[in-house]
Amino acid sequence: MRQHGEYHIEWHEPILWVRYQGTWNVQAVEALHAEVRSFWTQDPQRRWAMLTDAREWEGGTPEVFARWWEFFTDAVAHGLDAVSDVLPSSFHALLVRDLAERAQAITRFQHSASVEEAQAWLASQGYGKV
Repeated sequence: MRQHGEYHIEWHEPILWVRYQGTWNVQAVEALHAEVRSFWTQDPQRRWAMLTDAREWEGGTPEVFARWWEFFTDAVAHGLDAVSDVLPSSFHALLVRDLAERAQAITRFQHSASVEEAQAWLASQGYGKV
């Protein structure tokens, strides 16, 4: 099946900024996972943070969320230490509520109202600004 949904990655060491767009299918998550894996294999001892900008994300199927959790736990196992996400609405926050609760159990995690707030929170966690 063809990928639906897009992402854009910017590496501002030690912060990975990921922008999500559109409605996602499993192929989008698999592509994201494969591409981001290249960041953590360069330096397996590195601790890093992620700013997830999902203001243009429209959602995904339950399978997308299951695969995204696999990506997230793999990232945590490879140095992901803090995450702040920016969502377009309270509806989207509801869509990812279960994932957010699970994420908070294994790493530092915060929903932010804006990219600026996310950057400030990551800075307060020792990761500077994007």
